[in-house]
Amino acid sequence: MKEGNNKKFTATGGVGLISSRLTLEGPIGNDKTSFLLAGRRTYADLFFPLMTDSSAKKSKLYFYDFNLKVNHQINERNRLYLSAYTGRDRFGQKGNSDAGFGNLTGTLRWNHLITNNLFSNLSAIVAKYDYSLKMKQGGSDYVWNSNMMDYTLKLDFNWFLNPQNEIKFGLLSTFHDFDPCDAYIQGENSRLGSIVPKNYALEHGLYISNEQKINEKLTLKYGLRYTVFQNIGSATIYSFAKGYPNYAVTDTTYYSRGKIFHTYYGFEPRLGLNYTLNDKASLKASFARTIQNMQLASNSSGGMPLDVWFPSGPNIKPQKANQYAIGYFRNFANNTIETSVETYYKQMEDIIDFKDNAQLLMNPRLEGDIRSGSAKAYGIEFLVRKDNGRLNGWISYTYSRILRKIPEINDGVAYPATYDKPHNINVILNYELSKRVIFSTNWVYAIGAPVTFPVGSYKIDNTYGKYYSTRNGYRMRDYHRLDLSLAIKGKDHPGRKWQGEWVFSMYNAYARHNDWMINFVQDSKDNSKIVAERWYLPFVCFPGITYNFKF
Repeated sequence: MKEGNNKKFTATGGVGLISSRLTLEGPIGNDKTSFLLAGRRTYADLFFPLMTDSSAKKSKLYFYDFNLKVNHQINERNRLYLSAYTGRDRFGQKGNSDAGFGNLTGTLRWNHLITNNLFSNLSAIVAKYDYSLKMKQGGSDYVWNSNMMDYTLKLDFNWFLNPQNEIKFGLLSTFHDFDPCDAYIQGENSRLGSIVPKNYALEHGLYISNEQKINEKLTLKYGLRYTVFQNIGSATIYSFAKGYPNYAVTDTTYYSRGKIFHTYYGFEPRLGLNYTLNDKASLKASFARTIQNMQLASNSSGGMPLDVWFPSGPNIKPQKANQYAIGYFRNFANNTIETSVETYYKQMEDIIDFKDNAQLLMNPRLEGDIRSGSAKAYGIEFLVRKDNGRLNGWISYTYSRILRKIPEINDGVAYPATYDKPHNINVILNYELSKRVIFSTNWVYAIGAPVTFPVGSYKIDNTYGKYYSTRNGYRMRDYHRLDLSLAIKGKDHPGRKWQGEWVFSMYNAYARHNDWMINFVQDSKDNSKIVAERWYLPFVCFPGITYNFKF
């Protein structure tokens, strides 16, 4: 979100054993145009071949991202902004598995000051999200690629009606291009192609909101959003016979390119209030009705994670949710210590999940393995934060639950969602040993994610299958990690532009083996037995040295 410096050229960055980064910014030609270019990359995986562990030698793990921003002031009432971002994560093991996901987006925005109290932003946005999975099963490498492209045009207005009212309103339209599954078996002569049919959709939104100061103590935020979601061709839509366990295909309909064949409408009201009790304490509360037309179904069984995005349509309704939240905020010690407690409750309708024993790989009618139901999420969050003094930082704890109830999954019994993690703790502390030396520590803890594990096996015609537990009946091991660092700043030299500091760090200081995946395979010596393989990062405790600079 940082703007480029339009006065002078500056550079900041850091070079280390684990990662490096660089940010360049400055004017272009004159002070009316500026740029910002930033990038970073991790490369800890370069050291994996030096490790003694055989699995670590074959591991890959890195990410990178780049940012570009250009600002141009046409005149006092008009500005142009061009921004772009790309980033990617990659992890896996050579010969066994590979996974990667990334984003690419670009935005062109025109900011126009219509009057002294009213301005607009017209934005054109292109965004792409994609991921790829490769896993070995039965001697074959199954490859799964998926991507989503969005093309958006939106117009937003900010109207400062008076000191008590700030009104925001606007509209947007997005074209969605889904390619849920382009799959193939590596090494085979023929490519399977797009297993799950491609989907296209138009999504429109119209909104208005107001932030109104009732008096010095009470501020209200309220608004309404109207959404329209339209499925368009070309598309192949399957009709399924409703009724468990059949869901057999009864008909197939093809819609030509550009034809709108299904539409959903919805209203989304919002209300929030902020009440100042005194100069140290305040109370906040909110209600929001939301509609989500892109739904996500995830594989919860042990093994390679698999996420599939489905747009709303004839077979999948949009997800609707009502969320209520209330929070109490209070400062202590002359406002140097901030504390807060917030609680929320969210009721969701028409959420989706894969049926029991769903066939995820190479299934052209994947929508037929989707079931829908309801869910609820609730929790409470505590935070203590101190920003000033030699000792500063924050401590937070969150208790949260996300439970789903789908009649045709898990015998209709409620079960935790794959991202249900009741306990989360974060401790971030910094201590200034001197003006130039700062010691920092970061400790995180989260209870393990729910997962469905095989609990037995069976044999039919010399082929072994697996019996699975109840949906998400097990959990991965708890995740926790301690990171330490010591930063030593360079001496200040009057008139010197170059500034630098050394940072000595230790990632996962007490060498915790945090699991990434549990994979279940047949025993190579006894096919009737199932063996659990724990996958975790190839390094458990990793030291790092970084030199940060600025000029």
